[in-house]
Amino acid sequence: MRSIFIDELTKIARDDARIALLMSECGFSVTEGFAQEFPDRYYNVGIAEQSLVGTAAGAALRGLRPVAYNMAMFLTMRAFEQIRVDVAYQNLPVILAGVGPGVGYGSAGTTHHTIEDIAIMRALPNMTIVFPAHEIDARAATRQAVELGKPIYIGLARAPRQFNVPYGAESFKIGSAIRMNDGRDAALFAFGSMLPVAMEAAAALAGDGIKLRVYNAHTIKPLDTAAIDEALRECGAIFTLEEANIIGGLGGAVAEYIAELNAPCVFKRFGIRDRYPERMGDYQWLLKHFGIDAASVAASVKEALKA
Repeated sequence: MRSIFIDELTKIARDDARIALLMSECGFSVTEGFAQEFPDRYYNVGIAEQSLVGTAAGAALRGLRPVAYNMAMFLTMRAFEQIRVDVAYQNLPVILAGVGPGVGYGSAGTTHHTIEDIAIMRALPNMTIVFPAHEIDARAATRQAVELGKPIYIGLARAPRQFNVPYGAESFKIGSAIRMNDGRDAALFAFGSMLPVAMEAAAALAGDGIKLRVYNAHTIKPLDTAAIDEALRECGAIFTLEEANIIGGLGGAVAEYIAELNAPCVFKRFGIRDRYPERMGDYQWLLKHFGIDAASVAASVKEALKA
């Protein structure tokens, strides 16, 4: 996903001289093409995430469209004050590109897992949050992020899995969830690396006669409340799925909206249930460990629908 993002950014930079890429000792092999083509618009600030974001904010104030690119856990947490004060508070057009959110860096352990980033970024006024799930998403999100002209956090899965999607680039719009299939028994909102998991779970449930509708909820903020309204009208239950702490994430956002509507429905959040990923291991093993692989999600949906 990060390679697709940088490739699309490089294409945009050929026509838009405002594009600048800043990084913090991260992803040399991915960013070297941009660096070679635009050496005067490429900056490595060293292992100094606060400086990365502060410099990006300064570049934005000078009229550029800077991208602050780094591993998600260090970008969102080490530089949180700078994101809050320098970028979000001033409503600057800085693209924050976080690599490997969730447990993408599986074998690196808890320090390199990122289960808090969505909750952190959601709490910031002016911040948009997008997690692409597919190459189509990533390329469209990159272009639209440049056009947005506001702070945006883009989560780039380190362990993406390409899969067939029933839409083209014209269907991807920041702020609008994409309906992936039909189904009225329940609706599942997922994003990023969890979208293929959701689609696999839907396929498994179909074999049991349960028609699960899946939404690509790629934009966590602003939340597509129209899609939730549609699911409330047409489906018997609503679920959310995320590779993050369920507190403060997509599940929390959807729950808050439904609660304020006083809308009666079956609702459940699937994600990492407020615990640190204390284990190191293969990415797929970690998904199973936390109960967010396709088989576990399908079983949890069936159990919730029986209740």
